[in-house]
Amino acid sequence: MRRPISIVIVGIIVVYACMHFFVLPEAPEVTRIENITHLESPAYNPAILDLWEIAVESTGVENESAVLRKLEVDLAGDGAARMIWLYFYGDKDGEQHGYEAYVGPGGTVSAKSQKFNFSVQGVHPLALLREVDAIVLEEIPFRDRGMRLLVNPNAYGDHYNGTPGRLYEVSGGMFCPVKEVTFGPDACWYTITITPHRSPGSPPSPEEVLIAFTRQDLAVAESVVYG
Repeated sequence: MRRPISIVIVGIIVVYACMHFFVLPEAPEVTRIENITHLESPAYNPAILDLWEIAVESTGVENESAVLRKLEVDLAGDGAARMIWLYFYGDKDGEQHGYEAYVGPGGTVSAKSQKFNFSVQGVHPLALLREVDAIVLEEIPFRDRGMRLLVNPNAYGDHYNGTPGRLYEVSGGMFCPVKEVTFGPDACWYTITITPHRSPGSPPSPEEVLIAFTRQDLAVAESVVYG
């Protein structure tokens, strides 16, 4: 009895595979641009603004349509940029695209794009990237351990009270302490989070987590308590 059952199972799998191949829509093609240029990144200066200019020029995105999705920077203990990822949305030739610009350990820039068709929320990358670029990462207390900087979008409301990490307003590279921030359910905002490298399974303590908001993002908060 085992052999007929095995044949039936294999037949079902083959039929399903054929249905998937011929019936289900194919994912949009990913366009890759390899070895665009070399990004010069001095110690503790990942050259985010230079990367943005390279990304715009190499992908052909309509600059004014761009929306920031995410930025991630991984720095070694000596300040060298190990990895940089910049994700954003934008239009090209009247069609929406998702974009990724990537910088590897050697400084080589690559990019890729993919068409999509759904609405996105967020802001143009430049203002936020300028704030990140102005942060003097060499003055971060745990810099010699290496660090990860993450810029992420948020929505649907939240309350920050210092439990997950130390809170700040950042403007022109200067940090102003914040005690509490509350965002309403309709707000959209970004956070800039900086954490030290840790061994796997050993998350940083709240004292080692720096969470910053730009003035632009705090302007949409329901309440902000400084101090």
